[in-house]
Amino acid sequence: MKIINQIEIDDYIVIQVPDQTYFGNYAVIEGEEYSTEIVYELPNCIAIQAKGDFLVKEVFFHD
Repeated sequence: MKIINQIEIDDYIVIQVPDQTYFGNYAVIEGEEYSTEIVYELPNCIAIQAKGDFLVKEVFFHD
């Protein structure tokens, strides 16, 4: 699933995907694994502790 938007907040990046999904505990982007943090009040979004540009990259989620 592709990342369609991102917002930097301190040491985190909030990523948004186009469809509602089960995010799991980890996000894998370009082979790199990031732990996820819940983002309330933002649909289809999850936060990862990372820096960089993840826009339009593929992301996979797992526990």
